[in-house]
Amino acid sequence: MYVLDYLYRYQNIDFKEVPFNEVDALVLAMVSYFPFDELKDQKEIYSSDELLKRILEYKAPRNTGERKLNYIEVVKIVCRSLRFKHAKFAWFKKERDVVNSKQFQAITIILHDFAYVSFCGTDSTTLGWKEDFNMAYLDTVPSEIEAVRYLQDVSYNFVFKKMYVGGHSKGGRLAITAAKRLNKSYKLLGVYSFDAPNYPQNCYDTEYKSILHLLREYTPDESIIGRLMNEYREKKIVSSCNGLLLQHDAFSWDIEGHEFVRKQAYTPRSTHIVDTMNYALNNYDEEMKKDFVDGIFDFLTNIDVEKLPNERELLPFFAKRLKLIRDEWKNTPKEKRAVFWKMLFNLSKDYLLKKKD
Repeated sequence: MYVLDYLYRYQNIDFKEVPFNEVDALVLAMVSYFPFDELKDQKEIYSSDELLKRILEYKAPRNTGERKLNYIEVVKIVCRSLRFKHAKFAWFKKERDVVNSKQFQAITIILHDFAYVSFCGTDSTTLGWKEDFNMAYLDTVPSEIEAVRYLQDVSYNFVFKKMYVGGHSKGGRLAITAAKRLNKSYKLLGVYSFDAPNYPQNCYDTEYKSILHLLREYTPDESIIGRLMNEYREKKIVSSCNGLLLQHDAFSWDIEGHEFVRKQAYTPRSTHIVDTMNYALNNYDEEMKKDFVDGIFDFLTNIDVEKLPNERELLPFFAKRLKLIRDEWKNTPKEKRAVFWKMLFNLSKDYLLKKKD
């Protein structure tokens, strides 16, 4: 059983019969991926019935990928279900800042006994991915600053109501950053992070340790993204029907009843890849990492890639740009090309050396 199966099976079972659980937390984390800004007659707060009406009127673009269609389906079922019947969807916020490499999106779901502040992960734009890559050399990225401000603002709207905070991918890291800096941390019931990248070592500070008892962190058994950089403690390992990077899609996570199916350990092949990447992240100097990231995304920008294609469109997408890619590579300064090749060489060398070990 997977997330959509869970939603169909439990849609008419209220929280009194089956209490709020880790799968519900993932469901509400997924709600933040929905493009609320594309709905007609936008409101600050929607009831479930109002939002469902807007969604039924909404027409997704023709090239919308399967995962995005699944996110739309999640919100539809949530709005129709008895389990979330009286939910309200409030204070949607979206920020895109190309100059500062910021991609931020969040929504608050208000239920009877609590609110769930849901932070969106990376979208399919190169802007979103660049901010993720910037986490390799920045302690705090712009969307984290926005998340802190957003959670603080939301907390002022609730005098007595408690809150959960959660997110998938980058959204999970935003959730943790916002929670650990919340002035009114006594309002938090829990912080859910689903396959989110970790922090640089110096960010596991007193504020982070003060919310450890609230943290629920999950990664699939061949996770790459959720094991990048420095892990402070072990996370709950989840079974998935996919492999390696495709496991980052939480629609592939196995569920039994109202819990994720657990694994005892990560697979050796994923650990080998993670060890290589983390060695690079922890040992290459900050300037080299910055130049590498900037070089990749400057190149993508110059070949007119604003939005990354899905897996099925990847080859034809870049095949159409072969001449543009070749010309842009020729026009790239030698020093930038040198950084790119040096980084790739070092990663390949480290991977092979670790494989021998």
